[in-house]
Amino acid sequence: MSIAKDLAAAEDRVGKESQPPNGGTAYFDREGLELTIDLVLNADEQAPHFLGQLFTSFRQAIDSGLHGINETRKALAEAIDLIYLHSPEHDAAINLYRLHLEGELKPDDEPLEMINAAIDRTTTRLRAAKSSRHKRRT
Repeated sequence: MSIAKDLAAAEDRVGKESQPPNGGTAYFDREGLELTIDLVLNADEQAPHFLGQLFTSFRQAIDSGLHGINETRKALAEAIDLIYLHSPEHDAAINLYRLHLEGELKPDDEPLEMINAAIDRTTTRLRAAKSSRHKRRT
């Protein structure tokens, strides 16, 4: 598909409500988000237009009530996942994973162990901080 056709298709998707299988209104779709993010990250001349449409869709969805708010939260979470693919952290993770597959890592440097350890440390720290704040209130 050409860029022009991609842009036209994305314009139809971004900011348009559709009916998902469960009967609610879907304000966003992954393809529209992905194309908008790619345009913005690649400084495409159409990026401001699509970003404006996306932000307008966010506002309209939020203004529509709880369902729209939930749809916006899902779209933002999905956008973060899509942006990650363009990040230096993703590049580093891919390089680490390749070294893992090649058997070149020391046991302490295995990706899954490193990532899970960081998640565990952070989760423990956040729980302790939350508990501390809760105790101060009571």
